[in-house]
Amino acid sequence: MRYKLSQMFAAWLEYRKPTLEGERYTIDNPLEFVFKKNGIARLSNGYEIPYDQGNKEDIIEVIKFTLRNGIRFGDNENQWKLYPKEGIIETHQGIRFKINSVGLLDEAFLNQTHFSEFDLKDRVVVTGGAYKGDTPLFYSYYGAKVYGFEPDPTSYNIALDNIKLNPELSKNIVLMNYAISGDEDVLFPLNYDSGGSSLYKIEHKRTVRIKSVSISTILKDFSILNPYLLDLDIKGAEFSVIEDSSISSFQKIRIEYSPYLLNPSEKNLGYLVSKLKGYGFNKIRVYKHNDRDRFDLLNHGVLEAKR
Repeated sequence: MRYKLSQMFAAWLEYRKPTLEGERYTIDNPLEFVFKKNGIARLSNGYEIPYDQGNKEDIIEVIKFTLRNGIRFGDNENQWKLYPKEGIIETHQGIRFKINSVGLLDEAFLNQTHFSEFDLKDRVVVTGGAYKGDTPLFYSYYGAKVYGFEPDPTSYNIALDNIKLNPELSKNIVLMNYAISGDEDVLFPLNYDSGGSSLYKIEHKRTVRIKSVSISTILKDFSILNPYLLDLDIKGAEFSVIEDSSISSFQKIRIEYSPYLLNPSEKNLGYLVSKLKGYGFNKIRVYKHNDRDRFDLLNHGVLEAKR
């Protein structure tokens, strides 16, 4: 908790600077919020967020998310909504999440890093690294049939809860507690938050043995005949997946690549691009997926490929 409180002080200092509109947007009662177990966090635009000892850490994450992105909760169109008593946050698209899922929602729903098409109806998306349900729900919102795979058991269960919060979107989602790599059982690290977890970073960590499946197996077991998009955020395992020629069945590939997690120098961005071109993907773009991580594009970013 001490770490969380120091983060709140840092947030208070950081967000005292003006927003784009020229207004100061921060916490009006930072000391009271930090030291009281129960109370109300008041934002400088007048919005009040009640908290108690049971949900305070989640509310801290919500406030950091809110201030970082300049979000003002409200009832207008294209505004996010917060229901503290129910423990729910709602995106400006109307998609609901448990507040313990707020961490990377800006990447998917504000920056829309995963955007592919306005209309994905009748198209199949396979997404690896489904995290807390953000990517499956994002693609389902645009009409896709989504097969999501999340290896971390805690994130997987949170993802199930989030998907249940959106009954219409849940009809198009199949979620499995698997890793995507090869067809084998693997050890997966148990971290406080699985957003950065990798099969290649298990030293000195508690692990759980989980099932891993290849793209070939996914297409076969789920009888997927004409897949549209393969979206991978699997922290290094993309260099295993890229060897599976069945990815040529997809029309579009999106890979959040992380060669820095691997030792072999030949497993790099250029290697992924070369393999994709060999599979017939001739339209390639590389870009940074958020403005928070400090990485050169050779070490980390997003690779998108299309025919």
